[in-house]
Amino acid sequence: MTESRISWLLRSTLVLYVLATLALAPWAELTPAEEGSDPYPLWPADGYQHHNSTLRFEWSALSVEYLVMVFNSTGAEVVNITLVDAASYQTKRLVPDYYTWVTWYVPISGAQSEIVAGGIFSLNTSAKQILDWDAINISYQFRLLAVDGSTVNAHEGDGLRADVSDLESGSIYRWQVRALDSNGHTTDWSLLRSVEVGTTQFLAFEVFSEWELALLLTGMILVVALQAGVFLAREEPK
Repeated sequence: MTESRISWLLRSTLVLYVLATLALAPWAELTPAEEGSDPYPLWPADGYQHHNSTLRFEWSALSVEYLVMVFNSTGAEVVNITLVDAASYQTKRLVPDYYTWVTWYVPISGAQSEIVAGGIFSLNTSAKQILDWDAINISYQFRLLAVDGSTVNAHEGDGLRADVSDLESGSIYRWQVRALDSNGHTTDWSLLRSVEVGTTQFLAFEVFSEWELALLLTGMILVVALQAGVFLAREEPK
C-alpha cells in the first residue's frame, strides 16, 4: 500500500469519525434543561458522584420583570412595554402634552403586580423622556440536606454559587435553591438534586459525560490504529 493511499485512508476515516460524532451526539444534553421554574440548579448534575469532601454548587439567575405604562392628558396609552432587569426606560419621542406614568413590578412569587414608581411630567416641545425607579433586588437561598431531610448546610446571598466543605465521604446529599426579592416575595424551592460524595468513580466521568467519553476513546483508538498502519506501510519492502 502506497504512502499516498495510506494518507487518503487516514483522512477519510477521520472525516467519517467526525461525521458519526456529529450525528450520534445527543445535542439536547448540551443545553441545560430547566428543572422547574427559575432559579434552578445548574451544577452539579442530579446523581453526580464527587471524589472529595469539598464541592461547589451553582444555580441559574432569576430575572426581574417590570411593566412600564405612560398615558397622555386624555388618558390614552402611549407606552406599554415589559422590561427585564431594568431600572430606567427612555420613551420614544412624545408630542408636547401632560403625561402620567407608572412602573409595575411582576413579583417572582406570581402574586399580583405591584406599583414601584410613577409620576407625572410635561413636555413643551417634542422630546424623549427618561423614567427611572429603584430596582428590585434578588437574593438566593441554598440548602443542602441529608437523606433524612435535616439541613446540613444553608447559604443566603446575591451570588449564584455556594462552596461547601467537610462533606462526609460515602454520603448522599440533596440540594435545592430558591429566590427572594427585596419586596418580601419568594419563589418555590427548586426540585431536589442529589450528589454522592467520596466515590471512587473514574475521574474522566467527572469531566466528560458517558457518551462524550465513549466517543473520545473511540477516536483515540482509531487514530492509534491508523498511525500504526501508516508506520507498517512505510516499513514494507518495495
